[in-house]
Amino acid sequence: MNLHSRLLLPALAAALLATASVHAADYDPPIVVDEAPEFVPVEVGSGWYLRGDVGYSVNKPYDYFEQPDGFSSSESPISGSVGMGYHFNDYFRGELNFGILPTSKFSNDFMSSCEGTQTVTVTNPDGSTTVASGRRSRDCEGSDNGSNKAYNLMANAYVDLGTYSGFTPYVGGGVGVAYTTFRSSVGDRNCIDQSASAGNTTTIFECDDPSAYEGAVQSERQYNFAYSLGAGFAYRVSKNASVDFGYQYFAVPDAKYVSMDMAGPTLHKGIDYHQVKVGLRYDLW
Repeated sequence: MNLHSRLLLPALAAALLATASVHAADYDPPIVVDEAPEFVPVEVGSGWYLRGDVGYSVNKPYDYFEQPDGFSSSESPISGSVGMGYHFNDYFRGELNFGILPTSKFSNDFMSSCEGTQTVTVTNPDGSTTVASGRRSRDCEGSDNGSNKAYNLMANAYVDLGTYSGFTPYVGGGVGVAYTTFRSSVGDRNCIDQSASAGNTTTIFECDDPSAYEGAVQSERQYNFAYSLGAGFAYRVSKNASVDFGYQYFAVPDAKYVSMDMAGPTLHKGIDYHQVKVGLRYDLW
């Protein structure tokens, strides 16, 4: 090896080392980014649903045992309820509902007399007036009448028996409380103030205080235990909506209501009736 080779080899080694150091200084380490966890949306309201229905009672909740002459009645066999339910699983669900029950009112009309104050004013030829006042009675309409109303708050449970071609049959029942009211009056009279003029004479009849014409009134407001049994089926018409058709037996064993017989308004105990219902359910998911 000559002198040039001995000098050249160390120089090349030094140059290679310097180049390696420069490249090492320019190298950036790789950036490691942790993957973000996968976003999973939370279902709001999953399992819950809203519902409402109307019902028609096929028998009269408030029976009229006898109908004397002059008797008339007005009944509403329609009931309705709204509420919210929850699907615990594919087969069991529960509901809380508020409802309006069928109502009735009746009247047995007759002619009666009403008492009041009659004032007769006579205008004299000279322009002066003569006034005479005193107690009088006049013919007026009278009646024996009554009315019944009821509302309920129910907790219901249902078992869905599977779904077949969109139809889901179910059975169920519920318990709750019914708020019922009744009012009856025997000898109620409808007194109307009257006035008439004839020639120079004016006659005015003024009824007594209205409370004097109410007759013998009986009324009561009650809270009583209520229960129901029923069955039906639902048909899904969209992803979230189902139409519900059902039958229900509803009873308030201790509720009082007023009815009519030949002796007048009569008090009875126990309300129960059968009804068909149609409603809508909307799932909140």
